[in-house]
Amino acid sequence: MQYLFLDESGNLHKNSPDRYFVIGGVFTNNYADIKKSYVEINHELKEKLNMDFETELKAAYLNMEEKMDIVIKLQKMNGMYIVGIIVDKEKIGVEIDEIHLYYNYIIRKLIDYLIKIKLVKMTANEELYLNIDKSSMKIEDINSLENYLKTHFNIERRFKCKINVSYWDSKKNYMVQVADIMCNTIWNIAQSKNPMRLFRHLDRHGRLRIYRLIKIV
Repeated sequence: MQYLFLDESGNLHKNSPDRYFVIGGVFTNNYADIKKSYVEINHELKEKLNMDFETELKAAYLNMEEKMDIVIKLQKMNGMYIVGIIVDKEKIGVEIDEIHLYYNYIIRKLIDYLIKIKLVKMTANEELYLNIDKSSMKIEDINSLENYLKTHFNIERRFKCKINVSYWDSKKNYMVQVADIMCNTIWNIAQSKNPMRLFRHLDRHGRLRIYRLIKIV
């Protein structure tokens, strides 16, 4: 089974001063081992930071060095990939006000990219479990993403892979917490003065898969 855990960083709306918007996180077919490894890293870092073990370890609590260290450690695990799509709002050619419609579109473009590079497999014997922090979605939009993805991949592109979308309280899902850290790290690098150097540093184990959305058509 294939698992994709995603979160978002930045603000997509046209009135936001953020230049970059990122949807990113983790792709894995080795869910149990990745989760076990992250729980150990999580507890070690909480002890170092004098945090209660019941407190969620959010990217906002960590400095860049701590986030990069988590990313690099997890990349050593088999079947672990950091994935993301970077939207440069100055270059995409549209001003966005209906955020949920473009949110669905951007996730679809990310999955299209992961299929193209043969990371995600869409054959009949495969299943793709997409897991998202539910704080990213409005209640009325909960079903629209899964329906949109199934229409695109199962009907328009005729893939046989089953697609399942779930929404989680990040406090109760360690892998959604990982997605938060990965996504926020990508977003911070995108805004830096030398993003290519930092992305190369981040990709020291060859497990980084980033797509830049140049234009929305």
